[in-house]
Amino acid sequence: MQIDKLELYLPEDKIQNKIKDYAEKLNKLYEGKTLYCIGLLNGALFFMSDLLKQLKIQIVIDTMSISSYIGTQSTNKLTIHKDISKDITGQDVLLIEDLIDTGKTLSAVIEQIQAKKPNSLQVVCLADKIAMHPNFNYPYDALFIVPNEFIVGYGFDYNDQFRQLPNVYIWRGE
Repeated sequence: MQIDKLELYLPEDKIQNKIKDYAEKLNKLYEGKTLYCIGLLNGALFFMSDLLKQLKIQIVIDTMSISSYIGTQSTNKLTIHKDISKDITGQDVLLIEDLIDTGKTLSAVIEQIQAKKPNSLQVVCLADKIAMHPNFNYPYDALFIVPNEFIVGYGFDYNDQFRQLPNVYIWRGE
């Protein structure tokens, strides 16, 4: 692991504080309801876990496994490795994503989820490269706006490295 190529961007305490604040918002919004929480693997795993531990409402958990990157480059092709296994028809759904980059992957996933006819669909991402997706029009919540840099740590990876780091870093490699 090339730790010397990492520049600290978001420390763990700042990430956890934002997650706690967002969970409080969800607890109020979905009080008395069941929220179907769908995490996009593998990137959203850490964010999803920490967010769901803060929720005081009834939840149902599911995941989707998708890919669209090799290294630091987008393939511009979405591959679904695992679809959700729960029936979300008529349910309130929270889609949990790690990063919105171009918005292409998330747009395709949103279409897939909406085709399953949920009552509502709310989207949250940990990090948003807002300058990279000017035409992404679906409403969503972003905990952090990040620069157009390749980031790693806290679920973000470079070729499956660095996901387990508790902070988010800008990758200065290659």
